[in-house]
Amino acid sequence: MKINKNICAKDPHAVNKFADAILETCARKKLGLKATLEIFLPRIAAEFGAAAAALETRNEDLEKEIFSWKAAPSFDLGKTPGRASVKASRGLNWVSKPLDLDGRRVGTLAFGHRGPAALDENYLACLDAVCEELDGTLWGIHSAALKQKLMERVTRCLTRSVLREAIDEAVGALHAEIPFRHLGLVYRNDDAAEGERIQYRIYRGSRCVHDSEQRPHKALSLAIKTHGIHLLDPDRHMVRRLLGLDEGMGFTLSGHAAGAGQLGKLVADVEGGLSTFGRDLMNIFANSISQRLIDYNRERRHMAKFFSPSTVSELLSDPDYMRKHLSPRVKDLVILYSDINSFTKLCEKGLRRPDRIGEFVDLWSEGAVRIAWEHGGTFDKMVGDCVIIHFGPPFFRDSPAKCARAAALAALEIQKFTARLGTLPRYRGLAAKIKAKGLGVASGLNLCPTAVGLFGPNHDFTAFSSGMNQTARLQSKAGFRETLVMDSVRTALQKAGLAAGLRFEGPFETEAKNVAKPLRYYRLKPAKSS
Repeated sequence: MKINKNICAKDPHAVNKFADAILETCARKKLGLKATLEIFLPRIAAEFGAAAAALETRNEDLEKEIFSWKAAPSFDLGKTPGRASVKASRGLNWVSKPLDLDGRRVGTLAFGHRGPAALDENYLACLDAVCEELDGTLWGIHSAALKQKLMERVTRCLTRSVLREAIDEAVGALHAEIPFRHLGLVYRNDDAAEGERIQYRIYRGSRCVHDSEQRPHKALSLAIKTHGIHLLDPDRHMVRRLLGLDEGMGFTLSGHAAGAGQLGKLVADVEGGLSTFGRDLMNIFANSISQRLIDYNRERRHMAKFFSPSTVSELLSDPDYMRKHLSPRVKDLVILYSDINSFTKLCEKGLRRPDRIGEFVDLWSEGAVRIAWEHGGTFDKMVGDCVIIHFGPPFFRDSPAKCARAAALAALEIQKFTARLGTLPRYRGLAAKIKAKGLGVASGLNLCPTAVGLFGPNHDFTAFSSGMNQTARLQSKAGFRETLVMDSVRTALQKAGLAAGLRFEGPFETEAKNVAKPLRYYRLKPAKSS
């Protein structure tokens, strides 16, 4: 490396240019800190007539390290006071000076002299000139490393499956770098119950003092009820005002790049305001939280395909929910198949248009699944116009008999719901077009062991067993507004004394395709007094 050394070492401006030239050349060559200092220290020491030079700082991994040329002092350079000082060590007189930028200490530079080191005005000015160049270089390295470390730590915190715990830990990591006085996070949760889709967590320091679930902030909760999602509009600053953080700085949580739109707002109040570096750290934090919210909402949306909103919330509140509740296992559960009577005829002679068929199936299936959820069921899938529901998963808290009763009541209610659907103005007269007495469903119920859990490339919650096939065959034997139950369902209900309000006609037996033994079943009806 060729550096122009034809300068006056005692001219502070010339020393500053000399130091800048060395560091600039090393930066262009993309040298690391160690390689840069192996060039910088001996050359700059020569300008001071020093016999040795040392620099105590943090390396690219933010670990403390001493870089030296010829020798390093035996004393702790990190304890050098805030001004230039002289101390003897290892036969040399060491002149050391701390390096800092915006009040942040980034290291200590020291030159070792064989003779007395007179700290005259010119020497100190030259030392300041060198330190000024080193400050910026070291801070650039440190700030980049700090940003990377914070991003890694926040990302690790946010891998926790329970969102509130993940956010709390991430806020703690941020507070370790930026000692904010207050921080408010307001975010969107698309899959929460209606009226609870805007949630928040408010912190004093790193401690959460208000949250939308257990410790509400009165003014913020009222504003959410009044303004809803519009509270998150980028042009509105209502959150800052409501939290009393008018002097705070706001940051946007955006999911636009992932097609998720506006996700929330982050407001921080830091004594003395945020430096440029502090703003960079806050932006890193905001981006990390945004990604976690995108992942969280995606996770909720996937779970919401199978489970009721309250069940999804309970699952996601357990850090180990996947292993505990959703991993495949063999359990006894109750299966319900429910299929619209004469659906093909309804489509061909009544609904006719594809859009009307789709609208009808949507309305019916949404109602059927809602009823199943209200009775503790889990939606498996739709096969054509048939809904498949499980009772028992994901927590398996109730006995098989209690699950059988819940399934039986759900099946009867789906039957009533379907009949009422035919009385709606838009569907009145629909059954008459196919010469039917009304709208109805054919249902089949079975209690049997199955392998149940998340399966397949899409991680769908479903079940497999020969009992599933038997239930499908049983359901296909059901007639107009008829619910058939396997003998296992009736036996479990009667043994447990849970058949009140239900009556069974039968038994009957029927052959079924690909089933070795005849299916033994009963017709389920509500008791005459119910």
